[in-house]
Amino acid sequence: MRLFINRTLILILLQTLSSAVYANETGYEVELIIFEDVQGRYLRSEDWSYNDMLKNTKEIEAKSVKPDPQYKQLVWEGAKLASNLERLQNNSNFRVLVNKRWRQTGLDREHAFNISINTSTLEAEPGVDTPEALETTQIEESFVKGNVKLVMSRYLHFNVNLQYIRPLTNQSNDITDVKNIVLPVVNERRMRSKEVHYIDHPLVGVVVLATPYKIKSKEQDTSNTEYKTM
Repeated sequence: MRLFINRTLILILLQTLSSAVYANETGYEVELIIFEDVQGRYLRSEDWSYNDMLKNTKEIEAKSVKPDPQYKQLVWEGAKLASNLERLQNNSNFRVLVNKRWRQTGLDREHAFNISINTSTLEAEPGVDTPEALETTQIEESFVKGNVKLVMSRYLHFNVNLQYIRPLTNQSNDITDVKNIVLPVVNERRMRSKEVHYIDHPLVGVVVLATPYKIKSKEQDTSNTEYKTM
């Protein structure tokens, strides 16, 4: 029995160590597209303000992590999702809110970091980001704000923690100070690298692709390569 337990412990340790080594040696080039349904066809079909994952977001946001030396924003030119972006831009039913591309280390949940997303044109004034202010501040176009995060544990995960703010149209004659709808877009998707993944929402779509690459050590990387450690 003791021998069996010892073997089990050794296997667990080896799996943990191999995951840690893999995480340190593997980077990901991440491509992200976020778009909205212009018509808002399902806007009033349900109350989309509730999400059972919201209870975990405050704890996630509060955690601070060390900077990733591999992190770098990349230009969109040459992105593998370029054709996907073009199709969305050419479809009048959708409006692209975000197209973003970056590289980072594959990090476990404890060390993974947030990528900030904010397409708002609102000036950074005190209190402008509160739910009450977002509901009552006059805006002309929808936007998203919040963060996304790539997590590498036993499987690859993509975490979405956003707010979608959309101006109200066709309001009734009722007297109200609410000018915008503020909805959570919160999800976590287990994903495979090199595969395009779509995180569905009745009003907002998220398309993400994570392509792995091997991180070179300083000794290996003596020339100016695309993935040179910063």
